[in-house]
Amino acid sequence: MSNSWFTKYPDFEPNPGRGAPLLEEFKRLAEQRNWREGGKRYRKEWKSCVEANFTAEFGANASSLQSWQALCIEVGITDVPRSITGCKKALKGVWVNIVDLIDARRTGKPVERHESMLALRAYIKRTKKIYPKDAAKQNGFLKAFLITVFG
Repeated sequence: MSNSWFTKYPDFEPNPGRGAPLLEEFKRLAEQRNWREGGKRYRKEWKSCVEANFTAEFGANASSLQSWQALCIEVGITDVPRSITGCKKALKGVWVNIVDLIDARRTGKPVERHESMLALRAYIKRTKKIYPKDAAKQNGFLKAFLITVFG
């Protein structure tokens, strides 16, 4: 598990070891720093936090077959494709929340899969576990998981 993003704030003590979901840790930090949920600073820091944590947990090399295969395994695909294109196709029908994907690595628990895009959309709105769309579009791995939540 990576807590390296949180080291930017030496007066914040992340929960050690496995078990602390990312959003929960971030909200503790935001409260300590008086960042108003939904405010500009809160959104900026959340974007930085989730990007750094995704990269720490999954890497940034979207041309690595091994990374794509690991991502397939992470979301429960049992017949793992032997090509990046195959992995992308296999992931198209998988509905997972990106923040939950990070948390699966952080907590050691399996990532929750949703039965449909509508179910995932409702879950995201209810839990407010939102990975910033502009950041996800820039990440080769995350494009496979993008859905329209608002609008």
